Amino acid sequence: WSRCVLLGVSCGANIADFVTRKAVEDAKQFEPVKVVAQVLMYPFFIGSVPTHSEIRLANSYFYDKSTCLLAWRLLLSEKEFSLDHPAANPLAPGRGGPPLKCMPPTLTIVAEHDCMRDRAIAYSEELRKVNVDAPVLDYKDTVHEFATLDVFLKTPQAQACAEDIAIWMKKYISLRGHEFSY
Repeated sequence: WSRCVLLGVSCGANIADFVTRKAVEDAKQFEPVKVVAQVLMYPFFIGSVPTHSEIRLANSYFYDKSTCLLAWRLLLSEKEFSLDHPAANPLAPGRGGPPLKCMPPTLTIVAEHDCMRDRAIAYSEELRKVNVDAPVLDYKDTVHEFATLDVFLKTPQAQACAEDIAIWMKKYISLRGHEFSY
């Protein structure tokens, strides 16, 4: 239990990242568990300033802008509702929490036709700027949840994604490096 990799899918990726930040911020509270890495699969990140993908894919498959807003309104109380809430936007100004350079390695999975992709990519870019191992795997011809919805599980992209995640996680659990398949 001492070496933990957190993985979250969609809004679960937000939870994984939020818990990871708490674990980094207060490691004593989490002992003996140490979060050594995290995998964010198409995180449900949003923010007050729209990104290119949020504009271009505003009426996207599965999740459009109004659905995303509704989800955040249902989660957050009226008093704390903000598209820049730390759980919604990990790059929000004044987000609090630990400095990004203290975050563990973070693998981010994004789908080509996902309106939330740009913010996930931006988060990974910011992590890399402070020398965190934070690759982004961008799967072509895919939509949000392409590797976790039953209807897509047999696609080459979903199968490659599952293999790539396993390879990357093994790297941090076993401390031996491996190459991606995709």
